Amino acid sequence: MTDRESDRERRERILNAVLKVLGVAVAIGIAIGIGTWVMVKSLGLDNADTSTVGPAPVTPIKPLPTTAITQTPDGGSPTDEPTDEPTDIPTEIVTPSAGSGDLFLSASPVFVKSMERINLTGQWPGKDNVSLLVQRFENGEWVDFGVQVTVQVGTFETYVMTGREGDNKFRVYDPETGTSSNEVKVTIEG
Repeated sequence: MTDRESDRERRERILNAVLKVLGVAVAIGIAIGIGTWVMVKSLGLDNADTSTVGPAPVTPIKPLPTTAITQTPDGGSPTDEPTDEPTDIPTEIVTPSAGSGDLFLSASPVFVKSMERINLTGQWPGKDNVSLLVQRFENGEWVDFGVQVTVQVGTFETYVMTGREGDNKFRVYDPETGTSSNEVKVTIEG
C-alpha cells in the first residue's frame, strides 16, 4: 500500500501545485483587468467616439486673395456673362498714374466703406531699409497721413483707414530723397 499512498500523495501534490499556479494566474489576470479598467476610466478613453480614431483631418492652407471681388449694384454676385446694361461699378483695370522714379504704389481694394482697411503695397527696386511716409492729397496739396512704412528688399506694405467719403488720393514719399510714388485713388462710400 505504500506505493498506492505515495502515488496518491504525489498526485495530490501535483494537483495542489497546479491549482496554486492557476490561482496565482487568475489573481494576476484580475489585477491587470481592474488596473486597465481604472486607467481607461481615469483617462477618459471609454468613449465610443470613432471619429477621433486615426490622424486628424488636415485642411490645406489657402492663400489670401490678391484681387478684390466687386459686387453688382443689386447686391448679388458678379457673373461671367456680359450684359447690355451699364453699371455704376467700373470694370476696367485701374492703372496708377506715373510718379517720379521707380517708386511704385498700388491700393487694394479701391472701393471701400468708411473706416474699412485699404491695403497699400508697392515696390522700390534696389532699395532696402528706407522709410517712406504715406500722404493724402487734401485741398490741393500732399499732406502726411500719419502712417510710415519701411522698404524691405525692394518691397513695402502697410494699410490705412479713413472716414473721409468720396475719392481719396494716396502716395508714398521719401523725405530724404524727395522721391514720390505714383498716386492711387480709393473711393470711400458712405
